[in-house]
Amino acid sequence: MVDRRRLMEFRMLGPLEVRIGGAPVHLGGSRQQTVLAALLANAGRPLQRRRLGGMVWSDPPPSAGPNLRTYLRRLRSALTDPLSLESRVVADRRQVTLRTEPGEVDAEVFDEWCRRADSAREAGDAAAALDWYDRALRLWRGSPLEGIDVDNPLYPTAVELTERRYAVESRRWGLLVEAGDVAAAIGELRAAVRANPFRERLTELLMLALSKDHRRWEALQVYAQTRDLMIESAGLEPGPRLRRLHRRILDDGLDDGLEDGLDR
Repeated sequence: MVDRRRLMEFRMLGPLEVRIGGAPVHLGGSRQQTVLAALLANAGRPLQRRRLGGMVWSDPPPSAGPNLRTYLRRLRSALTDPLSLESRVVADRRQVTLRTEPGEVDAEVFDEWCRRADSAREAGDAAAALDWYDRALRLWRGSPLEGIDVDNPLYPTAVELTERRYAVESRRWGLLVEAGDVAAAIGELRAAVRANPFRERLTELLMLALSKDHRRWEALQVYAQTRDLMIESAGLEPGPRLRRLHRRILDDGLDDGLEDGLDR
C-alpha cells in the first residue's frame, strides 16, 4: 500500500516547504509563498478570493487580481497529486481551497502526536508520553511560517503555533521532572529560561526542578534573577503564581505537593 503521507508533505513548522515524493517543490517568490501559506493555514476550507488577496497585500494594488490569478495558476501546476494527477489547489471564480490528506500537514501531525503523548501521560505511561512529545517537537524546523510580517493577517496563526509548541515543551519538561529525570530537565530549562526570560511558566518549572533536586538555594536565585529582570525591563513584579511558588520554597522547600505545579 502506498503511504500517502510520504507522497505530499506540507510543512509550516518552520520555513514554508512542500515536498512531493521527498523532493522539495519550488514555491516561487515571497508573494506566491504567502498565498500558499494562507491556503495551508486554512487547509480543506474554502477561502474567498477577496479575503485571500487581503492576506497577501495589506493595501492591494490595482494589479492584485491578475497577480493572484498568476500565483494560483503556478501553485495549481506545482501542487499536482502524484497519484490522482489532479491539483491540490481547487479554485473557481469566487473561492480557492487547498485539499490535503490526513498526515500530510506537519502542524496537524504535531497536534495528533501531542494528543497521543497526553493520553499516554494520563494513563501513567511516562516513557511513551515522552517519546511522543519528542517525536512531535522534532517536526519543528524553526519559527512557524518564517518570514511573515507582524502586520500580515497570517501573523496570529504563526503566534498560535508558537504558543502550542511552548505549551507542549512545558508539559514535556514537567513530565521529565515527574519521571525523575531532573538533571536533564534542569539543563534544558536553564537554556529555555535564558532564551525566554519573561515566560514565567519556564521559570516556575526550573524552580520546581531545582527544588526537587534539593537545590533550594539555586531555585531562590532563579526567582531573584527573574524578578530583578522584570522590574528593570518592565517595572513589573512576577505574577501571583510565581510569587506563591517562591513563598512555598522559602517556607518548606516543596517537600510535598510538587506535582501541583507540574501538572499543567
